[in-house]
Amino acid sequence: MDCMDPKTPWRLKVLAWGNLFIGVITPIGVGINILGALEVFSVEWASGSILLAAFFGAIFGYLTGRSGWGILKRQIWAYKMTCIAGGFTLGYVIFGIFIMTVSGRDRGLEILIRHGSQDWWNWSLSHFQHSVLREIPLLVWWVLGLGTLVRYPLPWAPKSLKDRVFDGLGPVAGYGLLGCIARCFQLAQDTMLSSQR
Repeated sequence: MDCMDPKTPWRLKVLAWGNLFIGVITPIGVGINILGALEVFSVEWASGSILLAAFFGAIFGYLTGRSGWGILKRQIWAYKMTCIAGGFTLGYVIFGIFIMTVSGRDRGLEILIRHGSQDWWNWSLSHFQHSVLREIPLLVWWVLGLGTLVRYPLPWAPKSLKDRVFDGLGPVAGYGLLGCIARCFQLAQDTMLSSQR
């Protein structure tokens, strides 16, 4: 049930429902990718990467879903939670797109379009078996979502545009850095496994 005020801008409602959807679908998608990985790799061999994929998938699902729920229910913490979820996701996705683009330049355009095969270089749990073309929509979603959050104040969010920008900048930047580190750590785990093949 939508608990928002009828006068709430439709963009905030779209952000809330979109984040709820992403929060539910992310762990499911990660689970499907893990099952796909098990057709290629054994649990014993890839257990570290599988655990990291499940862990980060659960974090993304929780943060994004809670953000959507908080906006929908007009919670006092919704603004900050959305900044945290957006920052973490943007950091993770931007670093991943950068790495995949660099990898694609080394091995051709196919890795950018079809990032999923039985060959190690085209398949990695650290990419959640996503191509750049699949991660760009998530990047665009969060850029637009955070822009909406700044433009249309939530209840208990800072009232002035300037305050919303400055209050949101810290969590977005801080958790963006954490997202980059998470992606880097995951990539390092997969690279270590790759060297053992």
